[in-house]
Amino acid sequence: MINLQSGLNKYVKLNGKVKAWLLEEISDVRKNPFYEDDDSREAGRLDGRIECAENLLEQIKSWEK
Repeated sequence: MINLQSGLNKYVKLNGKVKAWLLEEISDVRKNPFYEDDDSREAGRLDGRIECAENLLEQIKSWEK
């Protein structure tokens, strides 16, 4: 029973860290001055980063149900 609880605690901590990192990624992208620049190659990369982070957060929420 202790190993199961230990494994569950590790999962909960890891899950929290992943969500926090994804939220920070979204925040960092939105703060980037190139994020709103439609002609920038960097803007395309930033769009990809934010899309990936947002979609992964949504997927995690659906898995948690």
